[in-house]
Amino acid sequence: MGLSGAAGPLATATIRTHPTDFLVEELSLFEPSGAGEHLALLIRKSNLDHRSMVRRVANAFGVPPGHIGWAGMKDRVAVTMQWITVHTPQDNAELGDDLQIVHAARHARRLRTGQLTGNRFVIRMRGVDPTAVIATNNRLEALYSTGLPNRFMSQRFGYRGANAVLGTHLLRGEFDQLLRAWLGEDGPPWPDEEQSRRRHFEEGQFEEARAEWPANWRPECDALQQLATGDNAKRVVHYVPRDIRRIWTDSAQSAIFNDVLDQRLASGTASVVGEDDISWKYDRFYEAIDVPIGEPVPTGPLWGKRMRRATGVVDMCECEALERAGLSMQCFDGRRGPEGARRPLVVPIVSPRCEAGFDEHGAYVEVGFTLPKGAYATAVMDVIMSPDAT
Repeated sequence: MGLSGAAGPLATATIRTHPTDFLVEELSLFEPSGAGEHLALLIRKSNLDHRSMVRRVANAFGVPPGHIGWAGMKDRVAVTMQWITVHTPQDNAELGDDLQIVHAARHARRLRTGQLTGNRFVIRMRGVDPTAVIATNNRLEALYSTGLPNRFMSQRFGYRGANAVLGTHLLRGEFDQLLRAWLGEDGPPWPDEEQSRRRHFEEGQFEEARAEWPANWRPECDALQQLATGDNAKRVVHYVPRDIRRIWTDSAQSAIFNDVLDQRLASGTASVVGEDDISWKYDRFYEAIDVPIGEPVPTGPLWGKRMRRATGVVDMCECEALERAGLSMQCFDGRRGPEGARRPLVVPIVSPRCEAGFDEHGAYVEVGFTLPKGAYATAVMDVIMSPDAT
């Protein structure tokens, strides 16, 4: 991620120039029990995405990917440390230089998503003069005072940023439109090299389209194979792996949340709990990292059939965002519809620090901070590197 056209000393700043410029340490209350059918692994991965990590671990231990448990997914272009569990009788395996086992112990249960407190980040910006540390520190201090807007970032919306579009079609039951946005010529722009395969899809040449998709794009290839055998769009979408369909609908929810957040930021109420709001307390996070407990913050909607709704003006604004996305409450009905939840509009940024230095790659400005689970470090960096930040 870089920034061009920004004013001041951060004009040329970039992050992720090297994987070691982006360090992530998972903060967890998890402790292996010492006995059980699962092997708990503290792993260090470098420049490796989450799905590849899961496949590598599963192959090394000879188990299906479904036997791997984790608390949270970590960045790809980064060096990260986290706990995972493997349902296996084995006690060790070779994973490779980019995926190392730091510690291993037996455990009684699978590690579940969300079983973490937060993440600690150390990030180096490159292409900057060391004097940029002054502006960087000012912006970090401002975030510390006001809280970080809890925006879902680009990684939430997937390849081409298409996941929210696919999720909206899925929630509306528009299966033909979903396939056209996923495999055909609808939806967000795609690279030129995909033109031929997408044109084949539009012309009903599903075998030809499948032959041009990379073999490791398994869901796309499987969907095209089903279409080639005569399955209809609804049936094809039904057999897309459930976790991928969940990613699509999660993304649609996230786009609506971001819309609400933008409205609250524009009105100056993103960090103010009003009488119509549903508030969120970060007490457990504060206690886990041993810092003074802060004030409650307002929440925004992750729409779903069981989501707790706000009242009054807040509910009206959230419903308007739902309508702008082309959705209604009826879209979330059904056995497989998203449950829904509330998400804080702002999050605390804890233990911020900033320093400048030089290493073998040249000058850098380094920032460090701790965020609760679910918050994006890239959101912090966007604020720091924004041309509009003051």
